[in-house]
Amino acid sequence: MNLIGNGVDILLKKITSFVLAVALVPMAAFSAAAAPAQAAIKVEYNKKEIVFPDQKPVIRDSRTLVPIRPIAESLGFKVDWNEKTRTVTIDKGNDNIRLVVTQKIAKKNGQTINLDVPAQIVNQRTVVPVRFIAEALSYKVDWDPASQTVLIADQQSTQPGQPQTPQPTKPTTGEEKKPDQVVLINDESVVGKTSSLFQIGLYQVTGKVDPKSEVIVVIGDESYEAEVKADGTFEFIGDGEDGIRQFTVKAEKDGKKDIYEGEFVSVD
Repeated sequence: MNLIGNGVDILLKKITSFVLAVALVPMAAFSAAAAPAQAAIKVEYNKKEIVFPDQKPVIRDSRTLVPIRPIAESLGFKVDWNEKTRTVTIDKGNDNIRLVVTQKIAKKNGQTINLDVPAQIVNQRTVVPVRFIAEALSYKVDWDPASQTVLIADQQSTQPGQPQTPQPTKPTTGEEKKPDQVVLINDESVVGKTSSLFQIGLYQVTGKVDPKSEVIVVIGDESYEAEVKADGTFEFIGDGEDGIRQFTVKAEKDGKKDIYEGEFVSVD
């Protein structure tokens, strides 16, 4: 009788497992059907598609982020990457654009440009918000939701059939005037290092600024004045809450201000 009872129990367990498996199949199929794969995002420049050899454009927090190097190089810019400072430098003619990964600002010819989201590293590639292409590189940018395509065009281009507005002739002065540029901080020189001692954060920020500048270093919610030496170098060393990852350097001279936002490098 025990053998028969054990056999019945085993049979009932198999039947139960089979029923559950059959019941779950339609649910799994429905879930798969209800979540179609997102269409790949494309980028076009003057109606010609830009090819991304590895990392493709992505959507993060409702923002479209695009790999900057393939786009910038397609637009004729030279792109360099500084691994130590995590800085992207983009040059074309007289234009120089710099941005640091994790910062929500970029600098074009020394002027600060605010970004809605910071540059990020995705699969070892720097991606930036589409807005960066328009504001920093000075190109027209549109979005076609139907084809999931970022449309980049020259600012002077016009649509077929539309008359082109004549541009006013600039007076010949021998040299075109440039807007005033405020550059007080040598971005390449700024370095932030952090370590931890008994759950206390130890922070060091060094760099070089205009020798006559006043420098404030902001770490967390605290601001500290840093002494600037005759050669323009400064150094701040202090402690505070452990785990702070970012810092800000503010320089001011004769009412003009410059700002740099950086990320600490751990030396533990």
